[in-house]
Amino acid sequence: MFRSVSQLCFSLVIISFIVACQPKDDSKLESEIASLRDEVKQLQQDVADINTQVDEIKTAAAEAKTPKSRILPNQPDFDGNGQIPSMGETSAKIAIIEFSDFQCPYCKRYVDQTFAKIKDNYIDSGKLRYLARDFPLKFHPQAKSAAVAAVCSFQQNAYWPMRDSLFANVRQLGDELYQKAAGELSLDMTKFTACLSDPKVVEKINEDITLATSLGVRGTPSFLIGRIENNEMVEPKLVVGAQDYRVFSALFEQLLAEEAKP
Repeated sequence: MFRSVSQLCFSLVIISFIVACQPKDDSKLESEIASLRDEVKQLQQDVADINTQVDEIKTAAAEAKTPKSRILPNQPDFDGNGQIPSMGETSAKIAIIEFSDFQCPYCKRYVDQTFAKIKDNYIDSGKLRYLARDFPLKFHPQAKSAAVAAVCSFQQNAYWPMRDSLFANVRQLGDELYQKAAGELSLDMTKFTACLSDPKVVEKINEDITLATSLGVRGTPSFLIGRIENNEMVEPKLVVGAQDYRVFSALFEQLLAEEAKP
């Protein structure tokens, strides 16, 4: 299209030059130039229409990438009375609750590409408290056992390094990996092994699943993000999917700005 416009414009210039060198009554050349001018105008309009369509496509693509979120009711005792894994200052004014599946490729992508940036810029700076809950999907056969291993590590204050190990070895999830990772973390292996078959641990994971389902969580990863007041998450937003870091950052900054208002 653009090449055609250029060629026509070039032709118009050449013919105009030829006409200037010909007798003024050469009506044939004048007619050809007029025709070319009309074609150039039409092509210019076509290009303008295409540019408009491209802009519309870009806008639609940007909107499609914007995560759809909805506001949920306030969540009292959002941190489970300290009985769920958390990272960051307990005094932080905003928090995020992650519902995850250790066998979910999108959860791994989020951990690999986004979580570290959130940790560096918001958790470590004391702005954000980060909490983790389990939502193992039924069609991932090793997801629940991996969640059990993570909970058992939490009981020995090693949830986050175990989480790193599980996501780093998604293809090897199973008892052999759990035992190896626990050994590398210097956990009490007797307690850890006994914990792996403790029905209370499975019960805790099922409670996470029940909570997530009641909140409308259907896939992983999913996140609740909101302000914290009196140990209650206020009007949390449910965000679904392994979103780009910039999406999370924008939500955090919005909440922090609201919190800073007098």
